[in-house]
Amino acid sequence: MTPHRIFTAILALAIVILYYLHFKSPAAETSTGVIMAAPVATNIVYVNSDSLLDNFSFYKNKKAEFAEKESQIKNHLQAESERLQKDAADYQDRAAMMSEGDRAKKEEELMQRQQSLMKKKDDMLGAFEEEQSRFSESLYSKLSAYLKEYNKGKNYTFILGYQKGGGILFANDSLDITSQVLEGLNKESEEK
Repeated sequence: MTPHRIFTAILALAIVILYYLHFKSPAAETSTGVIMAAPVATNIVYVNSDSLLDNFSFYKNKKAEFAEKESQIKNHLQAESERLQKDAADYQDRAAMMSEGDRAKKEEELMQRQQSLMKKKDDMLGAFEEEQSRFSESLYSKLSAYLKEYNKGKNYTFILGYQKGGGILFANDSLDITSQVLEGLNKESEEK
């Protein structure tokens, strides 16, 4: 699962929680017996998730590293696969001139190499996916910690994530704090 997808899922969960809290709030009954709805939080801002990830240097650098690593893995596996295919083709060309025992031995060797290559592919891609997952978790933790610190003194009730096609259909631009958050995150990343 990519960091972007994990981030989107987390933001969607935040929206569901906000929706739940909004409609779950206990109603207040006045002395006249009229039930008044609890006040709705008006201190809500948002961060444009797409812009944040597109311009967050820590994320962009790691994304480039992952792309390079993925390319290296694919190239390595492709090279090994091509060597195996070449050796199999060579075997087929020479098979008629080999004894039955030599053919059986060579076929067994080729089959073991193919199985070994499949296992290597699974292991390498599994480790790569695990590394991406750990990064996504650290990215979320880094963003959450930063937003918690950012919110000190501002006392926002909610900092939502907005993205085109997400759960929020409209967001007033005056509530967008993406540039301030991005500036702080990039500054914090440069300092480390």
